[in-house]
Formats: sequence, C-alpha cells, structure tokens
Amino acid sequence: MLARHAAALAFAGWYLMIPSSRLPANLSYKQPLRKWQIVRSFDDAEECQDSLDEFFEQSREKKSVDMLEPAYRDFMFAECVASDDPRLMTR
Repeated sequence: MLARHAAALAFAGWYLMIPSSRLPANLSYKQPLRKWQIVRSFDDAEECQDSLDEFFEQSREKKSVDMLEPAYRDFMFAECVASDDPRLMTR
C-alpha cells in the first residue's frame, strides 16, 4: 500500500498552460505560472509539445491568421510545464 502511494506521488504529468487572457497581453505572460490557466494535461512532455506544435501548424494552415486573435495571442506564450514544477506552488 505504501509503495503504491509513493509511486503515485512520484508521477509527474504535464500541463499545457497559457497566461490569463483577462489581463493585457503585455502583462499576462509576466504573471507567475501559478496564475496561468491549464488548457490540458498530458502524461509526458512530448505529448504536450506535440499538442502545442499542432495548434501552431493548424493556425499557419488557415488562409488568414489574425495574430491579435485572443486564442492565438494566448498560445504565443503557452508553455508545457511539469505538474510538480515548483513555480506552480502557491506562496
């Protein structure tokens, strides 16, 4: 029982995170990661990065990409972050 609990604690997933879109773009990405929004969670970093790459690939394939569109703007600063990253801890 203890070994299973320890293994569960040792597992770290990954989050695709974006800055809060409630703030102006020039401020939102400067906020601490703990204030960012989790878009999706993944089992490993590669899956997370693949998802982010796919978003940008699909954006490039559109005939007209508005870089000021809120979704695109938010993802410009997106990061894949380990779920146990100390920057996510509240202070």
